Amino acid sequence: MKFNTIIMSDIHLWTPDSKYQQVLDFLKKNTFKNLILNWDIIDWWHIKIFWKLPIEHRKLLHYIFWLAKNSKVNVYYIKWNHDEFLKRILPLEAWNFKLLKDLVYTGLNWKKYYICHWDQFDKVEWKLFILSLISFLWWCFLYRLNRIYNKRRLKKWRKYLSLVKQIKSIAKVMMVWWNNKFYPKLESTAKKQNCQWIICWHIHKAENLKIWNIHYLNSWDRVESMTAITEDLKWNREILNYNK
Repeated sequence: MKFNTIIMSDIHLWTPDSKYQQVLDFLKKNTFKNLILNWDIIDWWHIKIFWKLPIEHRKLLHYIFWLAKNSKVNVYYIKWNHDEFLKRILPLEAWNFKLLKDLVYTGLNWKKYYICHWDQFDKVEWKLFILSLISFLWWCFLYRLNRIYNKRRLKKWRKYLSLVKQIKSIAKVMMVWWNNKFYPKLESTAKKQNCQWIICWHIHKAENLKIWNIHYLNSWDRVESMTAITEDLKWNREILNYNK
């Protein structure tokens, strides 16, 4: 398929549950002018704690850089919480690759999108480092249980079933939503940037809805949902599930 823009987030490369190969296959099967990576592409928390760097995960990064250098695709790599150290070198530009804190992007119909990861409004991530670290280790434990559980299901010829998906969605929503009045902040943030659309991730809950005077999109993540936000050549935007 042909797209004007593909937007992805939360691939979490170098973690055991990253679906890097599925993401790579999806990018190779489609053509597009813009690729927006809304951070948590590389999970530096996991690297710092476990020191595991599977070589095969590099294939996705190599292909993304190849797109920027040789295929003239505009690649935008946007703000952090799991790849935190990169903020020290912002902004950075090479070929058609741009490393940014956030992005105001003008779509085909000249409407403006404000794109950010939204972790700046997560009080746990920003103010309670120890609690954030405990939370990270807890999710690592749950994902390990999930892998063990599904290996046993596979031996019995049963389909993959995520034990983590619903827990993670509920926990993120409670942590960010209730503490920060999520929807009003979406609207006020978009208005400050003079944008009609706001696109963010971090809470891992797919949504496409109208909030008062702005349009809000969230595509969830690449680990469990296998979704992306796409803008086709007729200006249509949707949350695309490419794992079906």
